[in-house]
Amino acid sequence: MSEFLTQNKQKIRERMRSVRQALSPSEVREASLAVADSLFNSGSLDTAGPVCAYVGVGKEIQTFSIIESLIESGRKVGVPDWEGWKQGSGLRIASIESLDDLQSENRIVPQPMVSEENLLRVEDVGVFIVPGLAFDFSGNRLGMGGGYFDRLLSLSSPLATLIGLAYEFQIIDRLPMDDHDIPVHQVISPDKGVIHRDLHKRRIRANDIG
Repeated sequence: MSEFLTQNKQKIRERMRSVRQALSPSEVREASLAVADSLFNSGSLDTAGPVCAYVGVGKEIQTFSIIESLIESGRKVGVPDWEGWKQGSGLRIASIESLDDLQSENRIVPQPMVSEENLLRVEDVGVFIVPGLAFDFSGNRLGMGGGYFDRLLSLSSPLATLIGLAYEFQIIDRLPMDDHDIPVHQVISPDKGVIHRDLHKRRIRANDIG
């Protein structure tokens, strides 16, 4: 990645973090409910297979109600084992049967309890619901900078639907992107609803991402 591209990405991250941090709890709650409504009314979840959803923290678009509704409807739901990846356990998704299966004590991001019995194969997931600091109208996504979700999504099935959740201000005309950045098929925001992208980027293997 060029220094110029890195600096551009970092400037966008800093701006988005600043705007998001200024949101009030009521703004976060209202936006999250509107996004959840658009998601369930969009037909985007009609794809077969389990759903992998991030757990919203801080002032991200919250996903607890989305996860809970999916479980109540009988859909198999998995949560990324981000903590396990940081500890060297690889890219794993663990299914949960309720929000009580998430461990939040002393953790930045609530984590699923992981066992051999509840691990889901990444390539079997039908829908991925992912966070981002920014998206553009082509579906390009800018994350926190650690590369976790790009690595995870690079292992997904070509038939899987990739969905990003965002506030209006997080959707901009164009993002600076690298070849290893994985775009999403749809971005859902409170006011714009569902934004579809028409162009598809090639998928690459996780170990190609530096």
